[in-house]
Amino acid sequence: MILKDVRLLVLAVLLGISLYFIISPLLSGRVGVVVAKIDSNAKCNNIRLDFAITQVSATQIKNLDDFHKSVLNIKGDEFVSLIADGLPANCVALEDGNIGFTVAGVKKENLVFGIDIQGGSRVLLKPKRTITKSLIDDTISVLTTRINLYGLRDLRIYTIGENLIQIEMGGATSEEIVNFLSRQGKFEGKLEQTVKLKDAVGSLTFAGKSISIGLSKDGVIFDNEQHKFGELFTKDGITVEIKNVTNETIEILSTVFTGKDIVAVFTDPQNSYLAPVGNGYEFSFAIQTSQESAERFAKLTRNQPIRLGGSERYLEPVLVLFLDEDQVTSLNIVASLAGQSLTKPTLQGFRETREAALNERLQLQSVLKSGSLPVELEIIKTDVVTQTAGRALLSSTIYVVIAAAIIVSIVILFRYRDFKIVVPMLIISFSEILLILGFAAFTQSATKGAGWVLDVPAIAGLIAIIGTGVNQLIIITDQMLQEKETTVRQRHKAAMAIIFNSASIVIAAMLPLVIAGVGALKGFAITTIIGVLIAISITRPAYTSILEKVKQLS
Repeated sequence: MILKDVRLLVLAVLLGISLYFIISPLLSGRVGVVVAKIDSNAKCNNIRLDFAITQVSATQIKNLDDFHKSVLNIKGDEFVSLIADGLPANCVALEDGNIGFTVAGVKKENLVFGIDIQGGSRVLLKPKRTITKSLIDDTISVLTTRINLYGLRDLRIYTIGENLIQIEMGGATSEEIVNFLSRQGKFEGKLEQTVKLKDAVGSLTFAGKSISIGLSKDGVIFDNEQHKFGELFTKDGITVEIKNVTNETIEILSTVFTGKDIVAVFTDPQNSYLAPVGNGYEFSFAIQTSQESAERFAKLTRNQPIRLGGSERYLEPVLVLFLDEDQVTSLNIVASLAGQSLTKPTLQGFRETREAALNERLQLQSVLKSGSLPVELEIIKTDVVTQTAGRALLSSTIYVVIAAAIIVSIVILFRYRDFKIVVPMLIISFSEILLILGFAAFTQSATKGAGWVLDVPAIAGLIAIIGTGVNQLIIITDQMLQEKETTVRQRHKAAMAIIFNSASIVIAAMLPLVIAGVGALKGFAITTIIGVLIAISITRPAYTSILEKVKQLS
């Protein structure tokens, strides 16, 4: 019967596909726990995000409890052997009970729930100054880019009103969100020079020539110009900063480039590499900078003194990278680059472990690609939702869905007194829910975790779909069972016309909430629209076909 009816065949195929995407993680056979977050200072080998950990030392890991028990008695600096994705791995514990990464349970389904169900943190941010809607959008764009570059699948950003930004992250603490995203991301590359003083006087090479540096009663004399301690000033078109002044040395920082000078960041194998060097790993990647910064580089590196580093010759000054005025890393400059107008410099770094080197390279690349935030943000409010409370809320919602289905069944049975109508209606109603959940699972699978998230408002939308859906099924039933001189095709056409009109009104009402709504409003509206589209294109035609057959309409 199904094979002969296209409407039923489409429904059956899509139900099968939906079920597959919902339960496909169960078919993968993954056991143990998965790596959810790696500490920036972790000392691990062969550990990656989403790797399955199945053994810690001699302990087999089947679930989260097994993992937490296995690391409970591990001491700081202890060597720990592991099995990660079926391969040997190891870590040196950072401290008691901490081997350098946190884990999560193995994914059992493609459905991802919001923090109001699975637990997590919510942070509300506000710009420290009044800004336009366009600037808010630019800020959201930068934050979203960072999320995508880091692969943070469970982190979401919403705008609230005109100037508020809400960030949610499942299974995380509010501190993790704040540390990762609320920083402005101001990036600077500065040439660092240390001037040695003798009798309060010294010299350094600046813009290709030797200039005098000296201490005075009120500050520092830079090339016969008086400047205060810590002052930023411009010399030959270059921003200069005086730092860390003692009776013996003065540190001079000259800005080579800022985040605004970054034209492109290269991540392909030809311009990016990671390799073991000595007792650790060296990483590098190339960037393309503006011509103005290239000229500053040429001016600042011209005639600089040279030092030996192993078998390589380097300039005595180093290039120091800063993020939000905190030093990220310092890079040696190969002597052959001195005085060159370099528009494609290579940034290098070194870390003790491969994972730490990968993480730092990714952090630098992500900040450079996304750029700095257009405005500094301040924290207005933080909320933490426990997983226990979220699961209890989900259970309550499921009970509501079951209760709604029972009540609807009683009403339908009282109206028609015919199980041949009641049963198909219930089947179609639950088919719609399965198709909606399947669509949500598909988006998560297709986007590798960045798809549709089911929160409590979305589940409330499922309840609304049951009610509105049954109402439309009743309309179809009444139209199809009418005793009048019309064909089944005509009655079906009249019923679908009513359904399409009703669906159009619902979609028109929900679209403004999708476009301008946030949080509960948006989640509810998206679920409702998807449910309506599935209904009018798949389940309503299928129900009509079932009704024609069980009631033998002609």
